[in-house]
Amino acid sequence: MTDRFQNEENTDNENTMNIPIPSNPQNYRRPNVNRQRPNYQRPRQNNQQQQNNTGYNNSVYQNQNRQYNPDYRQYNHNYDNRQYSQNYQNPNYQQYSRNYQNPNYQQYSQNYQNTNYQRRDYPQQRQSPPPQRKKKKRKHRSIFGRIVRKIVLTLFTILVLLFAIYSCTALTVISKVGKEETGDRNRTDSAMSRSYVKSVLIIGTDGRSDDEQGRSDSMILLSFNSRTNEIILTSFMRDCYVNIQNYGMDKLNAAYSYGGAELLMDTIENNFMVKIDDYITVNFVSFAGIIDAVGGIDIDVSDEEAHEINNILFSEVNQLMGDDQWADFLESGGKLHLNGKQALSYARIRYVGNSDFERTSRQREVFEKLIPKAINPVAVGKIAKSVIPKINTNMSTMGMYLLSLKLPTAIRYDVKQLQIPAENTFYPEDVWLYDGTVQSVLQVDFNTNSDIIEDEIFSH
Repeated sequence: MTDRFQNEENTDNENTMNIPIPSNPQNYRRPNVNRQRPNYQRPRQNNQQQQNNTGYNNSVYQNQNRQYNPDYRQYNHNYDNRQYSQNYQNPNYQQYSRNYQNPNYQQYSQNYQNTNYQRRDYPQQRQSPPPQRKKKKRKHRSIFGRIVRKIVLTLFTILVLLFAIYSCTALTVISKVGKEETGDRNRTDSAMSRSYVKSVLIIGTDGRSDDEQGRSDSMILLSFNSRTNEIILTSFMRDCYVNIQNYGMDKLNAAYSYGGAELLMDTIENNFMVKIDDYITVNFVSFAGIIDAVGGIDIDVSDEEAHEINNILFSEVNQLMGDDQWADFLESGGKLHLNGKQALSYARIRYVGNSDFERTSRQREVFEKLIPKAINPVAVGKIAKSVIPKINTNMSTMGMYLLSLKLPTAIRYDVKQLQIPAENTFYPEDVWLYDGTVQSVLQVDFNTNSDIIEDEIFSH
């Protein structure tokens, strides 16, 4: 067997070291290839020693110089066993060297190959931990400060709740107003307007029912000037001789009967040069209902005016309201508390005093007494139930809501009255109509009255 191992070529171990393998595989240790061999010379052996050195336990092999038997192949009969050479030939051995061949290994060296990496010229120091933020000392608030804060927060909450309640009430009232679409308008581009002035034309018609359009018995321009904190009530006389578009010259109140609120607004814009976008129409019944909803108004009434109020009640108003003709008569004049029917009759007096001039003055007086009471939330609720559905307007829901937000602040506004045409800016005249009849009208100086409107309404 020894000769077979000596003559047979060991191809499996041609790259291994020529070290005899112990017979006991448990004592086998893989040689350290990196260990440096001791520098010694193997003594030459004579022929006799070579013949006797045929065993593994030969004394020559075990001497202190660790001489190796050149005939090691005869003892290498167990070395061909593959189970002892798996550490050298095992194909899975490559898995232990993947860390050197792993292509992802390059990612760990990017810091050294990155061109943007700035190499420090000094040795890297140990990074100190980030500084900890100093805890701010909590300031103890005084008891007075905490009480004030709670009071302010409570007041703010109350204001928010009141605003929410007011908004809900206002939107409920607005939803009941009769809305009308704005018809065709023939606007005047040069008409006066300002951003701080909001104007609404209030048209009091002589219609006896909700379906009857009637004529414009009163025309009052209600203006809110937020810079001067004023409410301006401007009455336009019904007998003003004006140019009505597509109808020629006629009285101002005829425009409403010809073309409704749109034609009336266009006529005022074209003749008096004041811009009007919105209107509200009120008939006899709704006007009296508003006065009753606010609890009536206090007005100084002369004896002559009281007598005329009784005449209007007897001849028209009581019958219109379905009451007895003798109801709600006044005994005499004085500072009286008037209900809805009595206030309506007072506003319609025409044959006491200076005819239509004092008539428009009475109408403005009624509105002046009505505005502070109509802003009261309690009165608004009553108006919403009985009167609001009988009022018509072309204003949008948002426009009416924004106008309602100005009403609480309007309580502190000063009320100012204005009559158009103003004194010494007109003269009466009788004119012939197309049907051959004669009527009395007011010839108006429109340029002067336009200047007065600009000074009184749009001042700042």
